[in-house]
Amino acid sequence: MKYIFDTDPGIDDAIAILMAHKHKLDIIGFTIASGNIPLEKSINNIKILEDFMKTNIPIFKGRHVNPSSTTAEFAHGKDGLGYAVFPPNVTRQVEKMSAEDFIIKASKKYQGDLSIVCLGPLTNLANAIKKDPSLPYRLKKITVMAATYNPESTEIYKEFNISVDPKAAQYVFASPFEEIKAVTHEIGVKAFIEKHYIDNLKHSDDTLSRLVSQISAKYIDFSFQSKGTIGLQSPDPITMASIINPDLITFKPFKIKIETEGENCGESYATPTEESNIYLSTDVDLEGYRTFFKNTFK
Repeated sequence: MKYIFDTDPGIDDAIAILMAHKHKLDIIGFTIASGNIPLEKSINNIKILEDFMKTNIPIFKGRHVNPSSTTAEFAHGKDGLGYAVFPPNVTRQVEKMSAEDFIIKASKKYQGDLSIVCLGPLTNLANAIKKDPSLPYRLKKITVMAATYNPESTEIYKEFNISVDPKAAQYVFASPFEEIKAVTHEIGVKAFIEKHYIDNLKHSDDTLSRLVSQISAKYIDFSFQSKGTIGLQSPDPITMASIINPDLITFKPFKIKIETEGENCGESYATPTEESNIYLSTDVDLEGYRTFFKNTFK
């Protein structure tokens, strides 16, 4: 299977991408979204990651979301990779083709052998479907880090990726994909790696493991401030891990409603159902995930 990663890196996006690389997923392109940080910073960060991975995977620029959209520097740092500071990467080039056009072209070339993994707002995928409504019939199965589901709470949580571009999210979830797997915010919070383990990676002999430790400190601080978690919340890494090892997450069919207007804009509501093409994560094998993570970065 070949993969396109649609991403807005972002600390946890970066770790997920490094995880995919270490497990040798066949990545044919990065399509870049604005979300955690503005678009140009996301592009620079994917260039930095490619330098560390020693890869030359094509990079495709997405469209800007409304400039007034919320970003998440409070969680990911000013440049998106935590407290780490890297010089601007001006040597790697971005492809002239747009992100949406690349998604469409790749879906035709690799029909039946391509999946897209969306780690950020769903802007690029929605734009591709609008341009080519037959896309879901070729792409068939996608995995997204999006939505929220907590049956133990009546308080609505506004999940970040959906709230940045709720109309795009609504469009994607309403599209006729054979299967949409969505890893929720709650599973990302639950799937955390202990702080001491991340800290100790700075002594690793592996360059990418040391990089994980270097960029994670800011997100660990955010995890503690937001949820009291003493460790690294990992919404995007557990999403990626579930692709590599499907046994790590339990998925069940759901219907999803997304508010796109008014004071509740960006809220999503998930309802269990008997049959749907949308499958939401409902549980995670935490110890299994921790073992997987520690076998990847050590």
